Amino acid sequence: MLGVIGCGSMGAALAELFAARGFPLYLAGGRRRTAQTLAARLPCAVAASPEAVASAAQVLVLATPVHVSRTEIAPGIGHRLGGKVLLDVSNPATADLHGTGYHSAAELIADAFPKSSVVKGLNCVSARQIRAFIHGGPPFTVPVTGDEPEAKRCVARILDRSGFDVADAGPLSNSRWIEGLTELLRRIGQEEGLGDAVGFRLLRLGREHTHSEPRGHPLPGSTSASRKENWK
Repeated sequence: MLGVIGCGSMGAALAELFAARGFPLYLAGGRRRTAQTLAARLPCAVAASPEAVASAAQVLVLATPVHVSRTEIAPGIGHRLGGKVLLDVSNPATADLHGTGYHSAAELIADAFPKSSVVKGLNCVSARQIRAFIHGGPPFTVPVTGDEPEAKRCVARILDRSGFDVADAGPLSNSRWIEGLTELLRRIGQEEGLGDAVGFRLLRLGREHTHSEPRGHPLPGSTSASRKENWK
């Protein structure tokens, strides 16, 4: 069972994707009843309180801004998340990291949710890209980081089933690099006039795939080259 905390643009797009791929969902939103509105049009989706979602779901997607996750979500449900996997899809604002001693939003989230196994992923993908992907748009690579291998494997299985190409980017401390990749893609989109219609794709040049296209595998072992592609 998947839970999505935060039903804004990104959370709603992910809920639509997971529902389209057949995942049962629990959704929790804010005061505007976004979860109820979203659940009413998605199969196998139920709107509930954050506390109920935290209790029911084994994997939770945290789709809220970093400061909201730390100051509002964690104090309310963090104690309910012992042994559960928390997928952080956020990108930090400059103020989020100022003076914290951490280099990434994911590390801040892990500090705020010490009972959970935090995995970073999907932060390099926009809501617009996800919705295009649902309707047959091109696939792209999702780097994931985390300190617990089984938690990363769990997230990788979900993302692989959803149709993404998944790349293991190492421990959670490496999240700074994939959060930085988001900013790079944003700047490329601005320079080329594409906005957020810019994605990331990894080219693996192993001996058996030297002349082949990348193929989606959960958590591939190693890579030797990478490539960014612009998706219109």
